[in-house]
Amino acid sequence: MKSNSGARWGNKFGMILLPIYYHRSNSSDPLEYLKRAKFASLLNYRILCNTTFTISNVVGPQEEITIGGNPVTFLRANNSALPHALVLNMVSYAGKADMQVQVAKDIIPDPQFLAKCFEDALLEMKEQVTPKI
Repeated sequence: MKSNSGARWGNKFGMILLPIYYHRSNSSDPLEYLKRAKFASLLNYRILCNTTFTISNVVGPQEEITIGGNPVTFLRANNSALPHALVLNMVSYAGKADMQVQVAKDIIPDPQFLAKCFEDALLEMKEQVTPKI
């Protein structure tokens, strides 16, 4: 991080666990569902706007798939509307992993170096876990 970036330093940890509920009400107010959805959306927005880093790891299909007869070559997850300095998305598909790194260039000036560090760390972990034959 640049020393004059104006961003706050320090480690912060945030977790978001929002279950999805199906709620059927016997209320006479037809707008109750909209009010509940609006509140849930506001809660989501406030939580996400007060985090500095997001990471997502999604396990994809183990075998190659096709959509409409066309083979799928890769899957990607992307979030561009979050106000974070760093967003990591990782999706596995057919034995391969794909990682996307999104950064705020004014806070993290060299995203390629950061991505290379993540790649090296993952490869090092893989070497330690893979049984040596």
